[in-house]
Amino acid sequence: MRAKRNSSPTILLFLTLALFGIFIALLMIFLEDRDAPAAQPAFQPAPQRNVINFRAPDFELPLLDGLTLVAPSDYAGRTLFLNFWATWCAPCVRELPAFEAFAASHDDQENGPALLTINLGETAAEINGFLKEIGLRNLPVAMDINQVVKRDYGVQNLPTTYVIDGGGLVRYMKLGEMKYEEMGLYLEQLEDKS
Repeated sequence: MRAKRNSSPTILLFLTLALFGIFIALLMIFLEDRDAPAAQPAFQPAPQRNVINFRAPDFELPLLDGLTLVAPSDYAGRTLFLNFWATWCAPCVRELPAFEAFAASHDDQENGPALLTINLGETAAEINGFLKEIGLRNLPVAMDINQVVKRDYGVQNLPTTYVIDGGGLVRYMKLGEMKYEEMGLYLEQLEDKS
């Protein structure tokens, strides 16, 4: 008859602690990977995963002069880049010169693409002073003081830009800073779908 072997309680304790340590280490690695921001390349072409199709919510907002009202229907038949921004948002500020250059390069095209930026929650005096400070003079800016349009479009992060086709459908959404070259890529993709 064979004698029963008793496991030493000390060995069991060490094995349990070792397994527990491995479990904790794996859990920390998993949580760290999940929370780490994904590396963003300096330039991203218009990604297909951001293709969306919904009717652009209508609105009417004042421009910086406080007298002129603007609505998406004013751009019917044209591609519209609708950008949400604020002066305190660093990537928003970095993309504003590209938007002004884009608007200027298509200004003479009656049916060409258009741009409308929507400032969130700031006054005309604040926005005008800020634009003057950074040297922008011809940026089309509407004011969403109460941020109703922001809510209607589901904007959660700034900057956010929607690309609306001539029929009034939102076709693309770009989160983060928009580059001038990207705007051209979005236009090409819309043309390819036509």
